[in-house]
Amino acid sequence: MSNRLEFNRLFAYSEKENKYFNTEFGKGVNIIHGRNTSGKSTVLLSLLYTFGINDVKLQLDEVLQTNLLFRLDCTLYKNHIGEDLTIIREDEILIVKRADKPVIRFSGISSDNSAEHIKLKHYFHELFGFSLFLESKNEYKEAPIETIFLPYYISQAVGWVYLRKSFSNLDYYRNFKDDYLDYYLGIDNFFDRISKQQLEDELKTLQKEISFFTKFENNDIGLQVSKILDERFTKESLRYLEAFSHNQKELATKEKEFTLKCNELSLFLQRKAVLSKVAVHHKLQSPVNGNCPVCSQSLPLNLAATYKFLQESNDTESETLLYKEKIKKTQSEVNTLYSKISKLKKNIHQEFKVLSAYHEEDMTFENWLKNKTYNRLYDNITMKLGELVRKEEAVKVDLKKYKTEEEVILERTKRVNAFATIFTAYLAQLKVKSLEEERYINIYKISAFPYQGVELHKTVMAYHFAFNKLIKQNQNVHRFPFILDAIFKEDIEHKNKDLIIEFISKNRPKDTQTFFSIAEIKGEKSEVKRYNAEYFDNNAHLICIGNNVSERAFLSNYDDRWSDYLTETLEMINSQ
Repeated sequence: MSNRLEFNRLFAYSEKENKYFNTEFGKGVNIIHGRNTSGKSTVLLSLLYTFGINDVKLQLDEVLQTNLLFRLDCTLYKNHIGEDLTIIREDEILIVKRADKPVIRFSGISSDNSAEHIKLKHYFHELFGFSLFLESKNEYKEAPIETIFLPYYISQAVGWVYLRKSFSNLDYYRNFKDDYLDYYLGIDNFFDRISKQQLEDELKTLQKEISFFTKFENNDIGLQVSKILDERFTKESLRYLEAFSHNQKELATKEKEFTLKCNELSLFLQRKAVLSKVAVHHKLQSPVNGNCPVCSQSLPLNLAATYKFLQESNDTESETLLYKEKIKKTQSEVNTLYSKISKLKKNIHQEFKVLSAYHEEDMTFENWLKNKTYNRLYDNITMKLGELVRKEEAVKVDLKKYKTEEEVILERTKRVNAFATIFTAYLAQLKVKSLEEERYINIYKISAFPYQGVELHKTVMAYHFAFNKLIKQNQNVHRFPFILDAIFKEDIEHKNKDLIIEFISKNRPKDTQTFFSIAEIKGEKSEVKRYNAEYFDNNAHLICIGNNVSERAFLSNYDDRWSDYLTETLEMINSQ
């Protein structure tokens, strides 16, 4: 069962400016509305910042100048059992308080590469059951905190234009798109992937060692002579003689075949050259403007002569093509024979060196001792090779437990088809022209859409809702609130706005919260309450920033209304 996180309350406080922000959230739909630049996006970005996501710091720069501390109260559900979870961030410090457990502090998280931030990332991986690993610099590392939120967050800045770009710097990971989609679509388990990668690396190492010892064993003359000299290797000695004799015979056979094939190739080349000359000369005998090559008289221009000319041209062309194929095939056979002959000559040369060394060997005590040393070395190599081969077989057996590349492709195909079906249906609901080309409906191939303006906006919305619906089917992936910043582009007319709200109402994930922001247009009547009544049965939680009038209204003057809550927050920050 996947872990599910629910946001309950966001509180921000600046002692320096004596200002604050406070809001509670509903369990279903939360609509954040207000004038442009009132601070709607600031609310949503604050949620991400509180979790230690530094990528949004630049967008929060104005409010962060006031030395804000943020507190987010949540409920974390595991196996349907809820646990209170409080996260507090004050600049470089992040505090986590879980139910009755002691406070956990991470100090120095302003840089994603800092040791504390890496510890924080690992902590959230374990807390939320998040196990995505990404490849960086030839090793798999725990994915950044941003990827825990990525499928659930569409940023106002670029999220409605580019896919998977709501956070920056994620494309630097190798195979990011495939690994990211595989994880959320349940194609592969990343712990398995790491184990598989380790086994594959171990297998490569073993095979390199086996190759090294095998080459050493086969190429060291002294070692091979010692095997012949030693009485234990009588069979080995005979094998050398038999192999030498066999290879000599095979070499003679192959050289004979090689000579015949070369002759055959030469014949085909000459035949092709003749056909080329025939083709050139035949063109000069065209009934239209050709002359007889013997008497130089003009050739008759009639249907029979023309037919005969064209038929001969076709025959010549067909014959030329036939010989081209024969030349190609024969040349390949010649090359193969040449390669085999070269290899045989190399083997014969190697065996001849061994036999020569054997015949020159004088069995003195020193040579006998030297031979025994070689035999000991040979025994060690044999034992080592046996041990390596056994390990290699064991690793191969272990690797069979994991998905093969073909199985992964099959699983991806199933998800691709499921996504295309949902995505196409959602496009129809949003009255967007259907996309036919595979590159626009295959979730693993989509990089952009061929639309712009409102059509692109609605297409991206359909994509994210379809992706979210597929994620929901994966019981091993955490579920976070679905956050959509700025669901209306400025040039969207009222008809399309209602269409988008209706779409969200019908297709929003029912198992988690949905947050979206709406900009109120100056001089126009607010439609938020009507949307709530018509599409959400007045059950959506409305959060108004700046009373629909003010700009930069995220923070208000603090009036001690939340003094107990603030005191509790400061106590947690200052606890040891």
